[in-house]
Amino acid sequence: MNFKRLSCLALALVIMLGTLLSVNAENTAEHAHEWDSEVKTTCNGECGTSPLIIVPGIMQSQVYVQDENGKDLMTSDGFPIVEGMDMQFMFDTEVMKAKFKAAIGDILLCVLKHDRQALLDIVIGILDESFSSHYFNPDGSRVNDVAVDEYWYSLEECATKPEKSYNYAKGYSTDDNGNALPTTKYEHELDFIKRQVDISSFCDKYGYDHAYYYSYSSFGNILDSAKGLSEYIEMVKTQTGHDKVSIVFISLGGTIGNVFLSKYANPDDLDRVVFAAAAIDGSYLLADLMDGASTLDNDEVLYNKLIPNIVSLAAEEYMSLAYLGNVVAKAIPSELFNDFLADVLSRGIDEVLAKLMRNCQSMWALVPSGAYPELSEKYISDSEHSALKELTDEYYNIQLSAARTMQSLTQQGVDIFVICGYNLEMPALVRHYNLSSDNIIQAQSTSAGATFANVGEVLGDSYKPAKDKSYLSPDGIVDAGTCALPDRTWFVRNQSHLKLQSSVTDIIEMCVQIVTDKDITDARQNNGGYPQFNEYRDLSTVKRLMEDYRKSDLSSLSEQKRNEVTAAYEDCEKLLESRVWTQSETDAKEQALYKAMFSAKLLSDSYDSPTLRYTIKPMLLKICMFISRLFSMILGKGDIWLFPVKLL
Repeated sequence: MNFKRLSCLALALVIMLGTLLSVNAENTAEHAHEWDSEVKTTCNGECGTSPLIIVPGIMQSQVYVQDENGKDLMTSDGFPIVEGMDMQFMFDTEVMKAKFKAAIGDILLCVLKHDRQALLDIVIGILDESFSSHYFNPDGSRVNDVAVDEYWYSLEECATKPEKSYNYAKGYSTDDNGNALPTTKYEHELDFIKRQVDISSFCDKYGYDHAYYYSYSSFGNILDSAKGLSEYIEMVKTQTGHDKVSIVFISLGGTIGNVFLSKYANPDDLDRVVFAAAAIDGSYLLADLMDGASTLDNDEVLYNKLIPNIVSLAAEEYMSLAYLGNVVAKAIPSELFNDFLADVLSRGIDEVLAKLMRNCQSMWALVPSGAYPELSEKYISDSEHSALKELTDEYYNIQLSAARTMQSLTQQGVDIFVICGYNLEMPALVRHYNLSSDNIIQAQSTSAGATFANVGEVLGDSYKPAKDKSYLSPDGIVDAGTCALPDRTWFVRNQSHLKLQSSVTDIIEMCVQIVTDKDITDARQNNGGYPQFNEYRDLSTVKRLMEDYRKSDLSSLSEQKRNEVTAAYEDCEKLLESRVWTQSETDAKEQALYKAMFSAKLLSDSYDSPTLRYTIKPMLLKICMFISRLFSMILGKGDIWLFPVKLL
């Protein structure tokens, strides 16, 4: 039952975290926005650095669901239903808990009677009610209106304006004096924005008055979102005094970038444009979920890959348990296991998620061009969906020509660059999980057309590069020669879509450098020190250790201890400054600093001993992986009930 629950939860998390896009036409596209037309910058547009606009990804904008009177829909504990911020506020979680608690008797009765259909009716009914405030009608309009927190001013002003959600419900926790603390941590709008995409390094150097954040509704109409961006650029130019802007399109924002470049872009307005982990050609994760194309009929995936794959996306610290979960899963009879999960997925999509995905234009914009004709014919070709299909067809035609549009604008003098993560699986629940990706979007999409071997494979000696061998990655997985801009595209092995924000020192800083350093003209030679083929590195522990070092009092240490710790810290400083990234170098310098600080007693009790962290835990993971593989070798693709047959 735990694994079944994990699988269902994973599906919901994937939909919300990994899918990706746009602004609601009903609320934003039919009127011009009001904004201050005075120049706000001290440089008056003469500093030589163009203002930067961030176009973020899915649920990185605050979108409030409202009733027909424009009043926010509220949860039972007084917080608005928000598409953005933290996922828990998309639903009335307290009501969900109450309904499940009230239905526990019926659920147990269904289990005792082996009435799977009635059990599914209960579960699906509760999920349907939980999602219903976010549903769309067949014509693509929303069942409920939404209001988007928009920032028609710079991040400098965002720092002075209170974040709307901060003023809502309090009481989840209290301070030392018993006073109710705010539900969220975002006191000002800038607090929320920095949590989504932290470009502090740009702001500190060039001014918060040169930085802007274009927000929109992830679930809506991206055609209108792109039109709104055109007006937003005019506002930024006016308020900064600059005649050009730079734009970074992230994740779902890439679909807005497609439309904007195709329909509204004026080359004279654009300085530098970066697509970072952008859904330039959609995501097969979304397409498979929309179509219910799962791996539940694949016992090899179901019993041997699904649990470790999902846990690796959400909680890597539990990977040892994840591999043991494979063994536990095999204790569930294959026929029962597959059928139950298949029913949950099928009904969950058809009766719940379809009303969010299949009726929403922005979700169709995330369907890859190669899958769109078949899926649109299957789900929205009837008269009831005609208005929606007109919009989705328009985007599809733009999507088909996205690479040519990028090439054309580059020839007209617009500096366009692309950053792509690759070599990771998508959630193993979906059919195309083994396409090389950043966990969420296949790398073919985020690279605008590069060629990749599937995860765990290489292109091979027989592969003929599209241009020449210099465009092949050293690991033999990528041919950059087939993408739209082969000389302006960077590839970062093992860079996860889910870790973009935590990669602020690397990927986000790289975006900042590309838009500000005009000596960076390509990814191959004049690349600012960033090699075209790089590797993700996890800097989270290094940064935490360095922060603890800066807070430490070294005066009580012996000279030898002080020198050891300081040398390890300085090595980590150089590591952070390096633009050539490797996980192995990061691991080595992390361990050196960790061991030096532990030996000097500079670490709190919350830290494990170096032996436990770097020796015992890795060994435990290997043991659990071995046990999982052993069971897989003995039982093959099936469940544990085949064991007697195997013995015979």
